[in-house]
Amino acid sequence: MNTPLIIATFLFFLGMLKYLLHLALRRQSLFILATIMIALGFAFQTAGMVMRSMETGHGPYGNLFEYCVFSAWIVFGIFLVAEGYYKIKPLGAFMTPVGFLLCLIALILSPNAAEAPVVREYWFTLHRTTSFLAFGAITLVFAASVMYLIQERQLKAKKFGAWYHRLPSLEILDDVNRKGLIVGFPIYTVGFISAVVWSYQKYGSITIHGSTALLILGWLLFAVASGGRAALGWRGRREANFGIVVFAMVAMAMLTHLSK
Repeated sequence: MNTPLIIATFLFFLGMLKYLLHLALRRQSLFILATIMIALGFAFQTAGMVMRSMETGHGPYGNLFEYCVFSAWIVFGIFLVAEGYYKIKPLGAFMTPVGFLLCLIALILSPNAAEAPVVREYWFTLHRTTSFLAFGAITLVFAASVMYLIQERQLKAKKFGAWYHRLPSLEILDDVNRKGLIVGFPIYTVGFISAVVWSYQKYGSITIHGSTALLILGWLLFAVASGGRAALGWRGRREANFGIVVFAMVAMAMLTHLSK
């Protein structure tokens, strides 16, 4: 899998740079090249994951290397869908660095290091799969939240500089945040419940340790952000701040949980 992943990571790096340059220079050619490179990188990464699965005989749940590769694949997949749906050109400058960083971590790790016993149980597989999908959704929320806070600061200061003309309106960014939460929270909840069921079936009890506590805290913050919007009408700056906090907590919880 190393060769396709190296090619994919290189393409992701070039695509990320071109998205950043597009944000600065606003050249359409840079945006088109960036999107093509990210799409090609995604194709190479997909091929690498298929090759890896054929070699190992299981999905991407064997070690931290596979977790990082799969997380990056989810992030880039959701990014490509979101970019195509919303047509938000600056999104790549804020979202692709997360996927690229995960690929970089995977390259630093050995594919065979710390190989863990692969659990082929339904509830465990459901837990891991939905958790990664939720992470992709919250990454989208994170990117939209950062852009929202930058844009709002420009408007409040009444200094309509370069950022103001490059970023989408607050309404569009708030809608991205809303849909990311609508999709992400139920998926994360399924992952949370399936983990509880799997733990009870395997150990006869629900064990809570450091990384599990972080996952629970991440779920609670996710619930507050989603519930606040749905029940209390939260939106705008408050939800953007929550989006960044939830992303940080979920990312820290997943890395701690998966690397133990």
